[in-house]
Amino acid sequence: MHRNNYFFGFFLGIIIPLLGMVMVYMLRYMPQNVSVAYFIELLQQNPRAVSSTISLGLIACIPLFTFYKNRKLYKTLYGIFVAVGIYAIIVVGYKFDFF
Repeated sequence: MHRNNYFFGFFLGIIIPLLGMVMVYMLRYMPQNVSVAYFIELLQQNPRAVSSTISLGLIACIPLFTFYKNRKLYKTLYGIFVAVGIYAIIVVGYKFDFF
């Protein structure tokens, strides 16, 4: 069953990039034996690390865009797009030291 509503798309658009950020941690920092606590501390101290981690996490949304566009479930696609737009605003804010 494919849900076609805005809230489901927004939910997916919030959750999937978070999972992508976990994958960034697992692929980039875990092999160097960096703990989760130190990783979070690194993100708090370095705004550029936050923007790059979120940006790489957003790559995980590309399959979502493709899946829901090909099935013409545009309401869900719109919800995903809004969530990704919010993440993009956060990335730009961290990049230019607004946060």
